[in-house]
Amino acid sequence: MQGSSRIAEAALPHLVADRAPPAHYYADNLLAVIDGVRCQYGDLLTDAEAAFGERIIAASAGAQRLLARIISRKGCRARVDSLCYREVGDTRAAVEELVGAGLLARCPELPGEALLAMLRRDEIERWLPAAGARRKVDLMAAAAAAYPPADLRCAIARHCPWLALADMDHFNLYRLLFFGDRHADLATFVLRDLGIAKYEDYPLTRERRLFQDRARLDEFVALCRIGDYARDLGARPPPELAQVVLEALWQPSAERAAERRRSRILNGLGRRLERAGAHDQALACYARSTLPPARERRARILKRLGDMAAVDKLKRAMHERPLDALEARFAQRFGAPARRRERHAVLQLPWQPAYAANVEAAAAKCLTAAGGHAWHLENALPLGLFGLAYWDWAFAPVAGMFVNAVQTAPIDLFWPDFFTARRALCADPLALDDAGLRARMAATAASRRGVANRLVDWRAWRPGVLERLLDAMSMQDVRKLLRLVAEDPQGARTGFPDLTVAYGAGAYEFVEVKGPNDQLREQQRLWLDRLHGAGLPARVLRFR
Repeated sequence: MQGSSRIAEAALPHLVADRAPPAHYYADNLLAVIDGVRCQYGDLLTDAEAAFGERIIAASAGAQRLLARIISRKGCRARVDSLCYREVGDTRAAVEELVGAGLLARCPELPGEALLAMLRRDEIERWLPAAGARRKVDLMAAAAAAYPPADLRCAIARHCPWLALADMDHFNLYRLLFFGDRHADLATFVLRDLGIAKYEDYPLTRERRLFQDRARLDEFVALCRIGDYARDLGARPPPELAQVVLEALWQPSAERAAERRRSRILNGLGRRLERAGAHDQALACYARSTLPPARERRARILKRLGDMAAVDKLKRAMHERPLDALEARFAQRFGAPARRRERHAVLQLPWQPAYAANVEAAAAKCLTAAGGHAWHLENALPLGLFGLAYWDWAFAPVAGMFVNAVQTAPIDLFWPDFFTARRALCADPLALDDAGLRARMAATAASRRGVANRLVDWRAWRPGVLERLLDAMSMQDVRKLLRLVAEDPQGARTGFPDLTVAYGAGAYEFVEVKGPNDQLREQQRLWLDRLHGAGLPARVLRFR
Protein backbone atom coordinates (compact mmCIF):
# COMPACT_ATOMS: atom_id res chain seq x y z
CA MET A 1 0.00 0.00 0.00
CA GLN A 2 1.52 3.31 -1.07
CA GLY A 3 1.60 6.02 1.59
CA SER A 4 -0.85 8.88 1.05
CA SER A 5 1.84 11.50 1.61
CA ARG A 6 2.87 10.88 -2.04
CA ILE A 7 -0.70 11.58 -3.14
CA ALA A 8 -0.85 14.66 -0.95
CA GLU A 9 2.47 15.89 -2.32
CA ALA A 10 1.16 15.84 -5.87
CA ALA A 11 -2.09 17.59 -4.88
CA LEU A 12 -0.59 20.41 -2.84
CA PRO A 13 -0.18 23.77 -4.60
CA HIS A 14 3.33 25.10 -5.05
CA LEU A 15 4.45 28.48 -3.74
CA VAL A 16 5.95 31.43 -5.56
CA ALA A 17 8.35 33.67 -3.68
CA ASP A 18 6.96 37.12 -2.76
CA ARG A 19 3.39 36.01 -3.47
CA ALA A 20 0.73 35.07 -0.97
CA PRO A 21 0.11 31.31 -0.84
CA PRO A 22 -3.19 29.87 -2.08
CA ALA A 23 -6.00 30.37 0.42
CA HIS A 24 -6.15 26.74 1.54
CA TYR A 25 -2.38 26.13 1.42
CA TYR A 26 -1.67 25.78 5.17
CA ALA A 27 -4.85 23.82 5.71
CA ASP A 28 -3.82 21.46 2.89
CA ASN A 29 -0.52 20.83 4.68
CA LEU A 30 -2.36 19.99 7.90
CA LEU A 31 -4.74 17.71 6.02
CA ALA A 32 -1.79 15.98 4.36
CA VAL A 33 -0.49 15.06 7.82
CA ILE A 34 -3.90 13.82 8.97
CA ASP A 35 -4.50 11.87 5.76
CA GLY A 36 -0.99 10.40 5.79
CA VAL A 37 -1.40 9.08 9.33
CA ARG A 38 -4.85 7.68 8.61
CA CYS A 39 -3.50 5.88 5.56
CA GLN A 40 -0.34 4.50 7.17
CA TYR A 41 -1.56 3.89 10.73
CA GLY A 42 -5.34 3.77 10.58
CA ASP A 43 -5.31 0.20 11.81
CA LEU A 44 -3.35 1.17 14.96
CA LEU A 45 -5.25 4.31 16.01
CA THR A 46 -7.67 4.17 18.93
CA ASP A 47 -11.21 5.46 18.42
CA ALA A 48 -10.33 8.74 20.15
CA GLU A 49 -7.18 9.22 18.06
CA ALA A 50 -9.03 8.50 14.83
CA ALA A 51 -11.86 10.84 15.87
CA PHE A 52 -9.35 13.67 16.35
CA GLY A 53 -8.36 13.48 12.70
CA GLU A 54 -11.95 13.04 11.55
CA ARG A 55 -13.02 16.24 13.33
CA ILE A 56 -10.34 18.20 11.49
CA ILE A 57 -11.36 16.71 8.14
CA ALA A 58 -15.05 17.46 8.83
CA ALA A 59 -14.44 21.11 9.74
CA SER A 60 -15.39 23.88 7.34
CA ALA A 61 -12.73 25.42 5.09
CA GLY A 62 -12.48 28.56 7.23
CA ALA A 63 -12.12 26.54 10.42
CA GLN A 64 -9.45 24.30 8.87
CA ARG A 65 -7.51 27.36 7.73
CA LEU A 66 -7.63 28.99 11.15
CA LEU A 67 -6.66 25.77 12.91
CA ALA A 68 -3.69 25.27 10.59
CA ARG A 69 -2.51 28.82 11.33
CA ILE A 70 -2.78 28.37 15.11
CA ILE A 71 -1.02 25.01 14.95
CA SER A 72 1.84 26.73 13.12
CA ARG A 73 2.31 29.13 16.05
CA LYS A 74 4.72 28.39 18.89
CA GLY A 75 3.06 26.06 21.38
CA CYS A 76 -0.02 25.75 19.10
CA ARG A 77 -1.60 28.77 20.77
CA ALA A 78 -2.42 32.37 19.85
CA ARG A 79 -3.87 35.55 21.30
CA VAL A 80 -7.41 36.14 20.06
CA ASP A 81 -6.54 39.71 19.05
CA SER A 82 -3.79 38.40 16.75
CA LEU A 83 -6.07 36.24 14.60
CA CYS A 84 -6.21 38.23 11.39
CA TYR A 85 -6.02 35.92 8.39
CA ARG A 86 -7.70 37.00 5.17
CA GLU A 87 -8.22 33.45 3.94
CA VAL A 88 -10.23 32.49 7.06
CA GLY A 89 -13.11 34.87 6.37
CA ASP A 90 -15.37 35.00 9.44
CA THR A 91 -12.81 34.44 12.20
CA ARG A 92 -15.40 34.56 15.00
CA ALA A 93 -17.48 31.82 13.37
CA ALA A 94 -14.36 29.71 12.76
CA VAL A 95 -13.36 30.03 16.41
CA GLU A 96 -16.83 29.02 17.61
CA GLU A 97 -16.84 26.01 15.29
CA LEU A 98 -13.40 24.82 16.43
CA VAL A 99 -14.20 25.30 20.11
CA GLY A 100 -17.51 23.49 19.66
CA ALA A 101 -15.74 20.60 17.93
CA GLY A 102 -13.30 20.29 20.80
CA LEU A 103 -10.32 21.24 18.64
CA LEU A 104 -9.57 24.59 20.31
CA ALA A 105 -9.82 25.58 23.97
CA ARG A 106 -10.42 29.09 25.31
CA CYS A 107 -7.85 30.30 27.83
CA PRO A 108 -6.70 26.82 28.92
CA GLU A 109 -4.25 26.42 31.77
CA LEU A 110 -0.67 27.12 30.74
CA PRO A 111 2.58 27.57 32.65
CA GLY A 112 3.04 31.13 33.87
CA GLU A 113 6.13 31.60 31.68
CA ALA A 114 4.16 30.64 28.55
CA LEU A 115 1.34 33.03 29.45
CA LEU A 116 3.67 35.94 30.10
CA ALA A 117 5.58 35.29 26.89
CA MET A 118 2.41 36.13 24.93
CA LEU A 119 2.42 39.68 26.34
CA ARG A 120 4.38 42.72 25.28
CA ARG A 121 6.62 44.46 27.77
CA ASP A 122 4.23 47.42 28.19
CA GLU A 123 1.30 45.04 28.74
CA ILE A 124 3.08 43.28 31.60
CA GLU A 125 3.83 46.66 33.19
CA ARG A 126 0.17 47.78 32.92
CA TRP A 127 -1.69 44.60 33.77
CA LEU A 128 0.69 42.89 36.20
CA PRO A 129 2.60 45.57 38.09
CA ALA A 130 5.46 44.13 40.09
CA ALA A 131 8.97 45.12 41.12
CA GLY A 132 10.53 47.48 38.60
CA ALA A 133 12.61 45.93 35.83
CA ARG A 134 13.85 47.07 32.46
CA ARG A 135 14.10 43.92 30.41
CA LYS A 136 11.06 41.86 29.48
CA VAL A 137 12.64 38.69 30.87
CA ASP A 138 13.07 40.42 34.25
CA LEU A 139 9.49 41.71 34.17
CA MET A 140 8.27 38.18 33.47
CA ALA A 141 10.25 36.79 36.38
CA ALA A 142 8.99 39.51 38.72
CA ALA A 143 5.36 38.97 37.70
CA ALA A 144 5.63 35.20 38.04
CA ALA A 145 7.02 35.64 41.55
CA ALA A 146 4.43 38.23 42.58
CA TYR A 147 1.22 36.52 41.39
CA PRO A 148 -0.08 33.00 42.07
CA PRO A 149 -0.64 31.01 38.84
CA ALA A 150 -4.43 31.26 39.07
CA ASP A 151 -4.33 35.06 39.51
CA LEU A 152 -1.86 35.35 36.65
CA ARG A 153 -4.13 33.38 34.35
CA CYS A 154 -7.23 35.36 35.30
CA ALA A 155 -5.51 38.72 34.81
CA ILE A 156 -4.18 37.81 31.38
CA ALA A 157 -7.47 36.19 30.29
CA ARG A 158 -9.36 39.36 31.25
CA HIS A 159 -7.19 41.64 29.12
CA CYS A 160 -5.84 39.29 26.48
CA PRO A 161 -7.78 36.02 25.96
CA TRP A 162 -6.02 33.26 24.05
CA LEU A 163 -6.83 30.06 22.21
CA ALA A 164 -4.84 26.85 22.17
CA LEU A 165 -5.09 23.44 20.58
CA ALA A 166 -7.35 21.44 22.87
CA ASP A 167 -5.65 18.06 22.54
CA MET A 168 -1.88 18.32 22.23
CA ASP A 169 -1.39 14.62 22.99
CA HIS A 170 -3.32 13.53 19.91
CA PHE A 171 -1.68 16.14 17.69
CA ASN A 172 1.77 15.14 18.95
CA LEU A 173 0.92 11.54 18.11
CA TYR A 174 0.00 12.52 14.55
CA ARG A 175 3.24 14.50 14.23
CA LEU A 176 5.23 11.55 15.53
CA LEU A 177 3.60 9.13 13.11
CA PHE A 178 3.93 11.44 10.10
CA PHE A 179 7.31 13.10 10.70
CA GLY A 180 8.91 10.62 13.10
CA ASP A 181 9.23 13.52 15.54
CA ARG A 182 6.67 14.88 17.99
CA HIS A 183 8.06 18.40 17.66
CA ALA A 184 8.24 18.74 13.87
CA ASP A 185 6.20 21.52 12.31
CA LEU A 186 4.57 22.16 8.94
CA ALA A 187 7.36 24.47 7.72
CA THR A 188 8.95 21.50 5.96
CA PHE A 189 6.21 21.70 3.33
CA VAL A 190 7.03 25.36 2.69
CA LEU A 191 10.67 24.57 1.87
CA ARG A 192 9.52 21.94 -0.60
CA ASP A 193 6.83 24.01 -2.26
CA LEU A 194 9.05 27.04 -2.71
CA GLY A 195 11.41 24.79 -4.59
CA ILE A 196 14.13 25.34 -2.00
CA ALA A 197 14.37 21.61 -1.41
CA LYS A 198 13.76 18.59 -3.62
CA TYR A 199 13.43 15.19 -2.02
CA GLU A 200 14.61 11.72 -2.93
CA ASP A 201 11.95 9.26 -4.03
CA TYR A 202 11.52 6.29 -1.72
CA PRO A 203 8.63 3.92 -1.04
CA LEU A 204 6.25 4.66 1.83
CA THR A 205 4.32 1.53 2.68
CA ARG A 206 2.69 0.04 5.74
CA GLU A 207 5.18 -2.81 5.57
CA ARG A 208 8.04 -0.34 6.17
CA ARG A 209 6.39 2.04 8.63
CA LEU A 210 8.08 3.06 11.86
CA PHE A 211 5.70 1.19 14.19
CA GLN A 212 4.40 -2.16 13.04
CA ASP A 213 1.99 -2.73 15.93
CA ARG A 214 0.29 -0.85 18.73
CA ALA A 215 2.58 -2.28 21.42
CA ARG A 216 5.65 -0.73 19.79
CA LEU A 217 3.89 2.58 19.35
CA ASP A 218 2.72 2.61 22.97
CA GLU A 219 6.24 1.79 24.16
CA PHE A 220 7.73 4.71 22.26
CA VAL A 221 5.03 7.18 23.33
CA ALA A 222 5.52 6.09 26.95
CA LEU A 223 9.26 6.76 26.60
CA CYS A 224 8.53 10.23 25.20
CA ARG A 225 6.37 11.02 28.22
CA ILE A 226 9.02 9.70 30.61
CA GLY A 227 11.53 11.92 28.83
CA ASP A 228 9.28 14.95 29.26
CA TYR A 229 8.89 14.12 32.95
CA ALA A 230 12.64 13.68 33.41
CA ARG A 231 13.35 17.00 31.71
CA ASP A 232 10.82 18.78 33.91
CA LEU A 233 12.73 17.62 37.01
CA GLY A 234 15.12 20.48 36.29
CA ALA A 235 18.85 20.96 36.78
CA ARG A 236 18.85 19.32 40.24
CA PRO A 237 16.45 16.36 40.01
CA PRO A 238 15.02 15.34 43.41
CA PRO A 239 16.54 11.93 44.25
CA GLU A 240 13.23 10.19 44.89
CA LEU A 241 11.75 11.38 41.57
CA ALA A 242 14.92 10.61 39.65
CA GLN A 243 14.70 7.08 41.06
CA VAL A 244 11.18 6.74 39.66
CA VAL A 245 12.50 7.60 36.18
CA LEU A 246 15.46 5.25 36.54
CA GLU A 247 13.26 2.33 37.55
CA ALA A 248 10.87 3.02 34.65
CA LEU A 249 13.82 2.82 32.24
CA TRP A 250 15.62 -0.11 33.88
CA GLN A 251 15.08 -2.69 31.13
CA PRO A 252 16.53 -2.18 27.61
CA SER A 253 14.21 -2.30 24.61
CA ALA A 254 14.45 -4.72 21.71
CA GLU A 255 13.35 -1.97 19.30
CA ARG A 256 16.10 0.21 17.79
CA ALA A 257 14.25 3.54 18.01
CA ALA A 258 12.90 2.87 21.49
CA GLU A 259 16.27 1.79 22.87
CA ARG A 260 17.95 4.88 21.49
CA ARG A 261 15.27 7.12 23.06
CA ARG A 262 15.56 5.28 26.39
CA SER A 263 19.33 5.62 26.52
CA ARG A 264 19.26 9.31 25.60
CA ILE A 265 16.87 9.98 28.48
CA LEU A 266 19.17 8.08 30.85
CA ASN A 267 22.23 9.98 29.64
CA GLY A 268 20.50 13.34 30.06
CA LEU A 269 19.21 12.53 33.52
CA GLY A 270 22.58 11.08 34.53
CA ARG A 271 24.40 14.23 33.46
CA ARG A 272 22.13 16.46 35.53
CA LEU A 273 22.46 14.17 38.53
CA GLU A 274 26.23 14.18 38.10
CA ARG A 275 26.35 17.96 38.06
CA ALA A 276 24.15 18.04 41.16
CA GLY A 277 26.60 15.75 42.99
CA ALA A 278 24.28 12.71 43.09
CA HIS A 279 27.03 10.36 41.93
CA ASP A 280 25.42 7.05 42.87
CA GLN A 281 22.25 7.78 40.93
CA ALA A 282 24.23 9.18 38.02
CA LEU A 283 26.30 6.00 37.87
CA ALA A 284 23.12 3.94 37.88
CA CYS A 285 21.71 5.95 34.93
CA TYR A 286 24.89 5.60 32.89
CA ALA A 287 25.17 1.89 33.70
CA ARG A 288 21.74 1.22 32.16
CA SER A 289 22.41 3.31 29.02
CA THR A 290 23.70 1.72 25.81
CA LEU A 291 24.72 4.99 24.10
CA PRO A 292 27.86 7.12 24.37
CA PRO A 293 29.02 8.96 26.39
CA ALA A 294 27.61 6.84 29.23
CA ARG A 295 30.76 4.77 29.79
CA GLU A 296 33.00 7.84 29.61
CA ARG A 297 30.90 9.63 32.24
CA ARG A 298 31.00 6.53 34.48
CA ALA A 299 34.79 6.41 34.24
CA ARG A 300 35.09 10.08 35.15
CA ILE A 301 32.83 9.69 38.20
CA LEU A 302 34.63 6.53 39.34
CA LYS A 303 37.99 8.27 39.10
CA ARG A 304 36.60 11.16 41.15
CA LEU A 305 35.49 8.62 43.76
CA GLY A 306 38.91 6.95 43.76
CA ASP A 307 37.82 3.56 42.36
CA MET A 308 40.71 3.12 39.89
CA ALA A 309 40.19 -0.64 39.56
CA ALA A 310 36.69 -0.01 38.18
CA VAL A 311 38.07 2.74 35.91
CA ASP A 312 40.67 0.38 34.43
CA LYS A 313 38.08 -2.33 33.84
CA LEU A 314 35.78 0.13 32.08
CA LYS A 315 38.63 1.49 29.95
CA ARG A 316 39.52 -2.03 28.82
CA ALA A 317 35.93 -2.65 27.78
CA MET A 318 35.83 0.61 25.83
CA HIS A 319 39.17 -0.12 24.17
CA GLU A 320 38.14 -3.62 23.10
CA ARG A 321 34.67 -2.65 21.82
CA PRO A 322 34.34 1.13 21.45
CA LEU A 323 30.92 2.48 20.57
CA ASP A 324 32.38 5.37 18.57
CA ALA A 325 35.71 7.05 17.79
CA LEU A 326 35.46 9.50 20.69
CA GLU A 327 35.00 6.63 23.13
CA ALA A 328 38.01 4.81 21.67
CA ARG A 329 40.11 7.97 22.03
CA PHE A 330 38.91 8.43 25.60
CA ALA A 331 39.85 4.86 26.51
CA GLN A 332 43.32 5.42 25.12
CA ARG A 333 44.01 8.77 26.76
CA PHE A 334 42.05 8.95 30.01
CA GLY A 335 44.44 8.93 32.92
CA ALA A 336 47.53 9.25 30.71
CA PRO A 337 49.94 12.15 31.34
CA ALA A 338 48.82 15.36 29.71
CA ARG A 339 50.62 16.32 26.52
CA ARG A 340 52.90 19.28 26.94
CA ARG A 341 53.29 20.08 23.27
CA GLU A 342 51.02 19.98 20.25
CA ARG A 343 51.79 16.85 18.26
CA HIS A 344 50.34 18.04 14.98
CA ALA A 345 52.38 19.67 12.21
CA VAL A 346 52.06 23.41 12.64
CA LEU A 347 52.63 26.24 10.18
CA GLN A 348 53.03 29.60 11.91
CA LEU A 349 52.42 32.89 10.13
CA PRO A 350 52.56 36.47 11.41
CA TRP A 351 49.26 37.98 12.49
CA GLN A 352 47.85 41.11 10.87
CA PRO A 353 44.84 43.01 12.24
CA ALA A 354 43.15 42.83 8.84
CA TYR A 355 42.87 39.04 9.24
CA ALA A 356 40.43 39.39 12.14
CA ALA A 357 37.43 39.82 9.82
CA ASN A 358 37.86 36.34 8.29
CA VAL A 359 40.81 34.32 9.51
CA GLU A 360 40.01 31.35 7.23
CA ALA A 361 39.96 33.56 4.12
CA ALA A 362 43.30 35.07 5.16
CA ALA A 363 44.75 31.59 5.61
CA ALA A 364 43.41 30.44 2.24
CA LYS A 365 45.02 33.43 0.54
CA CYS A 366 48.38 32.72 2.18
CA LEU A 367 48.30 29.01 1.32
CA THR A 368 47.37 29.51 -2.35
CA ALA A 369 49.64 32.49 -3.02
CA ALA A 370 51.70 30.30 -5.37
CA GLY A 371 48.64 28.64 -6.93
CA GLY A 372 45.91 26.18 -6.12
CA HIS A 373 42.39 26.27 -4.73
CA ALA A 374 41.26 26.46 -1.11
CA TRP A 375 37.72 25.75 0.02
CA HIS A 376 36.33 26.50 3.46
CA LEU A 377 34.32 23.28 3.69
CA GLU A 378 34.94 21.99 7.22
CA ASN A 379 32.72 18.92 7.82
CA ALA A 380 30.90 19.37 4.53
CA LEU A 381 33.97 17.76 2.94
CA PRO A 382 34.04 14.32 4.62
CA LEU A 383 30.26 14.10 4.96
CA GLY A 384 29.71 15.19 1.35
CA LEU A 385 32.16 12.65 -0.09
CA PHE A 386 30.55 9.98 2.08
CA GLY A 387 27.06 11.01 0.98
CA LEU A 388 27.98 10.85 -2.70
CA ALA A 389 29.61 7.43 -2.34
CA TYR A 390 26.92 5.94 -0.07
CA TRP A 391 23.84 7.70 -1.46
CA ASP A 392 21.92 4.47 -2.01
CA TRP A 393 22.78 3.33 1.53
CA ALA A 394 21.28 6.52 2.98
CA PHE A 395 18.03 6.03 1.06
CA ALA A 396 17.83 2.24 1.25
CA PRO A 397 14.34 0.87 2.04
CA VAL A 398 15.00 -0.07 5.67
CA ALA A 399 11.81 -0.61 7.64
CA GLY A 400 10.71 2.37 9.70
CA MET A 401 13.43 4.78 8.61
CA PHE A 402 11.36 6.84 6.13
CA VAL A 403 8.00 7.97 7.39
CA ASN A 404 7.03 10.81 5.03
CA ALA A 405 7.88 12.24 1.63
CA VAL A 406 9.92 15.20 2.91
CA GLN A 407 12.87 13.58 4.69
CA THR A 408 16.47 14.50 3.98
CA ALA A 409 17.87 11.35 5.60
CA PRO A 410 16.74 8.14 7.28
CA ILE A 411 15.91 8.37 10.96
CA ASP A 412 18.89 6.15 11.80
CA LEU A 413 21.52 7.98 9.72
CA PHE A 414 23.83 8.60 12.69
CA TRP A 415 22.94 5.54 14.74
CA PRO A 416 25.73 3.06 15.54
CA ASP A 417 23.98 0.25 13.66
CA PHE A 418 23.36 2.21 10.44
CA PHE A 419 25.56 -0.11 8.36
CA THR A 420 24.36 -3.29 10.03
CA ALA A 421 20.78 -2.51 9.00
CA ARG A 422 21.77 -2.14 5.31
CA ARG A 423 24.50 -4.66 4.53
CA ALA A 424 21.99 -7.15 3.09
CA LEU A 425 20.43 -4.46 0.89
CA CYS A 426 23.38 -2.48 -0.51
CA ALA A 427 26.72 -3.15 -2.17
CA ASP A 428 29.74 -1.46 -0.60
CA PRO A 429 31.05 1.24 -2.97
CA LEU A 430 34.56 0.62 -1.63
CA ALA A 431 34.46 -2.76 -3.40
CA LEU A 432 34.64 -0.87 -6.73
CA ASP A 433 37.97 -0.18 -8.34
CA ASP A 434 39.30 3.39 -8.29
CA ALA A 435 37.82 4.36 -11.64
CA GLY A 436 34.46 2.87 -10.69
CA LEU A 437 34.34 4.64 -7.33
CA ARG A 438 35.19 8.00 -8.88
CA ALA A 439 32.63 7.50 -11.65
CA ARG A 440 29.99 6.54 -9.08
CA MET A 441 30.56 9.70 -7.03
CA ALA A 442 30.61 11.94 -10.10
CA ALA A 443 27.43 10.35 -11.49
CA THR A 444 25.64 10.78 -8.17
CA ALA A 445 26.66 14.45 -7.97
CA ALA A 446 25.36 15.02 -11.51
CA SER A 447 22.08 13.12 -11.19
CA ARG A 448 21.16 14.11 -7.64
CA ARG A 449 22.31 17.75 -7.56
CA GLY A 450 19.82 19.76 -5.52
CA VAL A 451 18.12 16.71 -3.97
CA ALA A 452 18.08 17.19 -0.20
CA ASN A 453 20.48 14.89 1.62
CA ARG A 454 21.61 15.70 5.15
CA LEU A 455 25.09 14.46 4.28
CA VAL A 456 25.58 16.61 1.17
CA ASP A 457 25.53 20.40 1.45
CA TRP A 458 25.05 21.42 -2.17
CA ARG A 459 25.99 25.02 -1.36
CA ALA A 460 29.50 23.77 -0.59
CA TRP A 461 29.64 21.34 -3.51
CA ARG A 462 29.31 23.84 -6.31
CA PRO A 463 29.88 22.50 -9.83
CA GLY A 464 33.55 21.87 -10.42
CA VAL A 465 34.58 21.46 -6.77
CA LEU A 466 34.32 17.66 -6.77
CA GLU A 467 36.30 17.34 -10.00
CA ARG A 468 39.12 19.59 -8.79
CA LEU A 469 39.27 17.84 -5.44
CA LEU A 470 39.40 14.35 -6.96
CA ASP A 471 42.14 15.50 -9.32
CA ALA A 472 44.22 16.46 -6.28
CA MET A 473 43.34 13.50 -4.02
CA SER A 474 44.23 9.99 -5.06
CA MET A 475 41.32 7.56 -4.92
CA GLN A 476 43.28 5.60 -2.33
CA ASP A 477 43.16 8.68 -0.09
CA VAL A 478 39.47 9.13 -0.82
CA ARG A 479 38.93 5.54 0.34
CA LYS A 480 40.85 6.20 3.54
CA LEU A 481 38.70 9.25 4.30
CA LEU A 482 35.48 7.38 3.54
CA ARG A 483 36.51 4.61 5.95
CA LEU A 484 37.14 7.18 8.69
CA VAL A 485 33.62 8.57 8.25
CA ALA A 486 32.10 5.08 8.11
CA GLU A 487 33.76 4.21 11.44
CA ASP A 488 31.88 7.03 13.18
CA PRO A 489 29.34 9.00 11.07
CA GLN A 490 28.09 10.83 14.18
CA GLY A 491 31.58 11.99 15.15
CA ALA A 492 32.29 13.03 11.56
CA ARG A 493 29.78 15.86 11.90
CA THR A 494 32.12 18.15 13.85
CA GLY A 495 35.79 19.02 14.10
CA PHE A 496 37.10 18.47 10.56
CA PRO A 497 39.83 20.97 9.51
CA ASP A 498 38.56 24.31 8.22
CA LEU A 499 40.22 24.36 4.81
CA THR A 500 40.65 21.82 2.06
CA VAL A 501 43.49 22.99 -0.18
CA ALA A 502 44.24 21.51 -3.61
CA TYR A 503 47.61 22.56 -5.00
CA GLY A 504 47.54 20.42 -8.14
CA ALA A 505 47.45 16.82 -9.28
CA GLY A 506 48.25 14.61 -6.31
CA ALA A 507 48.96 17.55 -3.99
CA TYR A 508 46.47 18.63 -1.33
CA GLU A 509 46.07 19.02 2.44
CA PHE A 510 43.51 19.67 5.16
CA VAL A 511 44.29 22.72 7.29
CA GLU A 512 42.86 23.73 10.68
CA VAL A 513 43.17 27.51 11.09
CA LYS A 514 43.72 29.11 14.48
CA GLY A 515 44.04 32.76 15.40
CA PRO A 516 46.48 34.04 18.04
CA ASN A 517 44.32 33.04 21.02
CA ASP A 518 42.47 30.01 19.63
CA GLN A 519 43.01 26.48 20.92
CA LEU A 520 42.17 23.14 19.36
CA ARG A 521 38.95 21.56 20.60
CA GLU A 522 38.86 17.88 21.47
CA GLN A 523 36.87 16.95 18.36
CA GLN A 524 39.39 18.82 16.20
CA ARG A 525 42.29 16.97 17.83
CA LEU A 526 40.49 13.70 17.21
CA TRP A 527 40.06 14.43 13.51
CA LEU A 528 43.71 15.49 13.15
CA ASP A 529 44.88 12.33 14.92
CA ARG A 530 42.69 10.13 12.75
CA LEU A 531 43.82 11.84 9.54
CA HIS A 532 47.47 11.43 10.52
CA GLY A 533 46.87 7.84 11.51
CA ALA A 534 45.42 7.14 8.07
CA GLY A 535 48.36 8.82 6.37
CA LEU A 536 46.34 11.77 5.09
CA PRO A 537 47.98 15.23 4.98
CA ALA A 538 46.66 17.55 7.69
CA ARG A 539 48.20 20.31 9.76
CA VAL A 540 47.42 23.36 11.87
CA LEU A 541 48.03 26.89 10.64
CA ARG A 542 48.57 29.32 13.51
CA PHE A 543 48.73 33.06 13.21
CA ARG A 544 51.12 34.46 15.80
